[in-house]
Amino acid sequence: MKDWLKSLRARRILKNIPHTRAPQGLAAIKDMIKNFRRIHDWRNEASSGFPISKIHGMPCTPTILIVRDPICLKHFLKDNFQVYSKPPPERDSVMFYFKTWLGDGIFSAMHGRDAPDGGRGWHLQRKIAANIFKRSIFTGLMNEVFVAKSIRMQGCLTNAAREGSRVDMQKLFFNFTMDSIMKIFFGQEADTLGGETNDYGCAYDVAHECFFQYALRALPFNMLTKYFLPWPFGGTGGLAWRIHRAMSPLHKRFLAANKIIGTESERLIAECRSDPKLTQRRDLLALFIQAEEKEQFSAKFLRDVVLSFVIAGRDTTACTLSWMFYILATNPDIQAKLVEEVDKCLSEKTVTFDSVKASDMPYLNGVLHETLRLYPPVPFDLKECQQDDTLPNGVRIPRGSVIVFLPYAMGRDPEVYPDPMKVKPERWIPFTPPAPHEFPVFQAGPRICLGMDMAIFETKVAACMLLKEYTFQLAPGEAEKISYGRKLTMTVSNDKNLEKESEELWLIPSLRCR
Repeated sequence: MKDWLKSLRARRILKNIPHTRAPQGLAAIKDMIKNFRRIHDWRNEASSGFPISKIHGMPCTPTILIVRDPICLKHFLKDNFQVYSKPPPERDSVMFYFKTWLGDGIFSAMHGRDAPDGGRGWHLQRKIAANIFKRSIFTGLMNEVFVAKSIRMQGCLTNAAREGSRVDMQKLFFNFTMDSIMKIFFGQEADTLGGETNDYGCAYDVAHECFFQYALRALPFNMLTKYFLPWPFGGTGGLAWRIHRAMSPLHKRFLAANKIIGTESERLIAECRSDPKLTQRRDLLALFIQAEEKEQFSAKFLRDVVLSFVIAGRDTTACTLSWMFYILATNPDIQAKLVEEVDKCLSEKTVTFDSVKASDMPYLNGVLHETLRLYPPVPFDLKECQQDDTLPNGVRIPRGSVIVFLPYAMGRDPEVYPDPMKVKPERWIPFTPPAPHEFPVFQAGPRICLGMDMAIFETKVAACMLLKEYTFQLAPGEAEKISYGRKLTMTVSNDKNLEKESEELWLIPSLRCR
């Protein structure tokens, strides 16, 4: 009854907000699932032209507000961020499974005034993790690792370039970023680029895919049983949900992968704790274990912490590299200009943190920002309003409303970016860093991505090192297949016209003649 009353109050307060172009009620969930394979375009089309619009679910569910106005984004991401946090798992079925996967890591921990711990866990994770993003780490550990792994990646393309055969570059980029973060975050050497199996990475990929697909496909069932069946059959995590999970092959795969993640995390944590050179280590896990002199962290908490940073440090950068090289392969004129800049600026130089700055390599920076604009690695995000609030445009936001913002849609707004589907690196030359709330690829305010500079640096290093040796073209027959994957992060998919799930980027590398 409480949920019904809150929903009715929210509908009354928000009665003057326009509906999106998507259906309302349960039909909205059905339409979203129907458009699952083009979900980001569906959200863009549904909310286009509205600074703020709404989707009403069932009479007992929270109202979803899609906000595209940068001033309003600034308000809830920065100015009044304490009021807006992740929805608690008992009120959001997707968050329920998200927390099952990531536990109390930084991406699932609440951080507003209503957080169970007052937001302390979230703030503590950011405070400790910030130590790995110091300039000394960038110019030392990160520079060493990114260059070394890029050289390894160069070698993986030699045979294919000689034979003119195709390579799944997305897989290569995920291996590159996995090997890099294993060293930077865990202090572990890994060579997935060379074919070595990494149990942690494999299990992580399976868990990510299964979590997202199961959570979305189970949404209609979970919503109906949560609100229309009595406890213990209904409700969040009730008997109906448990039966549904037990019967789902997707969820069984998710649980099996999650178990491996737990086992591998325990191994990494135990090895780090027992390392006699722990105080000399510079990796992220070591920073948290070193902090145990003041804080007592459980193995589960550390597992949740490092797993969340895998998303930030591996997936997002791999996705960005994949889309960047898709752009280069399908725009040979842009690739040629970038190769020219790489040769001019880095012909006889080792790539360093300072050598790839926007001021020194403006075209590289422009290509990267066009990639982020068109294909943001996290294409949508959401917050829940924890108490009644008013946006700068005067719109009242009732407690419990869900606020959704869409970096994917905002980057394709023709009023902000004329001819938005055209790749124009020149848009960003000369470079003025965009305001985070206008270009929310890395969020904004106190929640701005800690690893933003790391992701940009890693992407630039990998791109320069590859283009010093190779040029790339899309494999025949692939152009019409390319779309995006169906995960939290925006992978490249090549199954647009097929029934099977396939996330591959087939490019043909060619050795450069210099």
